[in-house]
Amino acid sequence: MFEFQVALSFAGEQRQEVEQVAECLRNTGVTVFYDFYEKANLWGKNLYDHLSEVYQHKARYCIIFISKEYAEKTWTNHERQSAQARAFEEKGSDYILPVRFDETKIPGILPTIGYLNYREEGASGICSALLKKLGMHSSTSSPDGTSLFACTSSPRVLINSMEGSAICSLVKTSSWGNKIVLAVVGQNSDAFYGQLRKHSDSLVVAYGLDVALARQTSVVREVVDGVVTWRLEFSPTRTDFGTEMEVSMGGVTPDKFAEMRARRILLDEYPISEIEGKSTIDQLNSATNEVMLRGLNTVLHISQSRFPELFKMLGSNPKEFLETAWIMAVADLKLSSTVEVIERLSLSLSGNVLNVDFSGTRRRQYVNKDPFQIVVNGKLTLN
Repeated sequence: MFEFQVALSFAGEQRQEVEQVAECLRNTGVTVFYDFYEKANLWGKNLYDHLSEVYQHKARYCIIFISKEYAEKTWTNHERQSAQARAFEEKGSDYILPVRFDETKIPGILPTIGYLNYREEGASGICSALLKKLGMHSSTSSPDGTSLFACTSSPRVLINSMEGSAICSLVKTSSWGNKIVLAVVGQNSDAFYGQLRKHSDSLVVAYGLDVALARQTSVVREVVDGVVTWRLEFSPTRTDFGTEMEVSMGGVTPDKFAEMRARRILLDEYPISEIEGKSTIDQLNSATNEVMLRGLNTVLHISQSRFPELFKMLGSNPKEFLETAWIMAVADLKLSSTVEVIERLSLSLSGNVLNVDFSGTRRRQYVNKDPFQIVVNGKLTLN
């Protein structure tokens, strides 16, 4: 019997992505060797010997997250060599499971070995694949016995024209800085990207936790062995969506309005108030309150959650629904000036019930005061 069902070997530059895999696995009951989970156990140990023991003898599988940084580091090479010693002893076994962030060549990892691409699969895809390896269900179960699908990141990019047309494509490679460069999977998206060549106005581009208004500078269609890839380049015009135009109303602060807006985005709470039959002053108050709740002088005004309508379209594919919902929520939360920093966004689906776990902070207002934090935990029934 192994102490761990899986050991994770990775470079620190990919910690954020790997931690999402670790959390997904741990939430499904998998025993994971992930260094942050082992802080107390590792304290005071001879790490060279201990890690060699873990990666060679104590895990059922070892996932190696391949990247340029992974190939360059001393400790990751030690972990890899220990895992490879185990694989050599168990000829024919699939102990080492490669996950690629890029095409870096790693000694002993042959190009013929099957691998998963993190940019295409995301944390949930890697988690689901390992569960199948372990003979477990690809989803956990909720208390009522229905399947539970989880998503803590998305491998998809959201590209949204200001006129309303949008697409969420799987990303193969990305670079985000003064220029945004993306390679995305075709998947019947030729019509959208073909039209994008003619688009000169600003677009919303969101990937990971990055959101920008940007103009396309290059749209190239490539076909290799029958597989369509679109290579896209954008020039960001705006990446900061904070606004100074915020005021209190009726004793409700701008931070409280932002918290209500977050709950509208994520849980579809605070619906638009009915004004029929109300007095003129009450109608005016309701209308003013709605303006503040939607967002005053923001790029995006929030009138309702996108999740229910999205579920109508993608509910039959929980994985695609969650990945699309996740990146849409990131865009909505930032474009509406609800938060500046997203610390945590976890979505899980049980039947038609969406579970939301979110934490984020607003723009800091005072040097000597921490920024306002918004926390949302709750359930949304998607009819």
